[in-house]
Amino acid sequence: MSEPWKRREVIGNATLYLGDCLEILPTLPKVDAVITDPPYGMDLDTDYSGFSSWGAKGTKYERIVGDDNPFDPSPFLSLATVCIFWGAQWFAHSLPISGGWLVFNKRGDGKPSEICFGDAGLAWCNRIKSVRLYSQMWHGVARRWSSEGCLHPTQKPIGLMEWCIRQAGEPVIILDPFMGSGTTGIACMNLGRKFIGIEIEPKYFAIACERIENAQRQVRMFA
Repeated sequence: MSEPWKRREVIGNATLYLGDCLEILPTLPKVDAVITDPPYGMDLDTDYSGFSSWGAKGTKYERIVGDDNPFDPSPFLSLATVCIFWGAQWFAHSLPISGGWLVFNKRGDGKPSEICFGDAGLAWCNRIKSVRLYSQMWHGVARRWSSEGCLHPTQKPIGLMEWCIRQAGEPVIILDPFMGSGTTGIACMNLGRKFIGIEIEPKYFAIACERIENAQRQVRMFA
């Protein structure tokens, strides 16, 4: 019987799979937390080439697989005690009632900005029973000039994902079934956590492997 993944890479504390997460999940070990930024079901147009800022032209990204259908969180809720789902305002009606929400303030200091995709992001969290806020300027020039680059249309900052891990109660093994460009994995490497990531799009999988390998190299360098 063939494996359910197309490619598997082990990079230090990270195990990365290229393939459909729903097919791969039954083969995985138990994890402590699921922290992910899934397809929201908003059918996002990822062609940003028409946007420009300070003379810099936008990028046309690969489409997000599965974003053209409503997202069903139910297969992922039982994978771990702690779950954090970004973009949950798009599928909150399918989630258990919880007072725990994480807010990503993309405007940083709150001053007027050039943002056209929304001032903030929301994540549902079943561990906390309150609302927590993380602020970082993350758009336009501020995003492109950052050392993290802009490699995925819904990419999140590394600092945000490190903050999410702390909000999850410092879990040891973290799963991201919609890994994208690998930011959650980088946060895990920086904090010394074990990471399991799955991505269905080959281009983003390759980007995630490279970014997580670089993060591992930095950790080994400073260890």
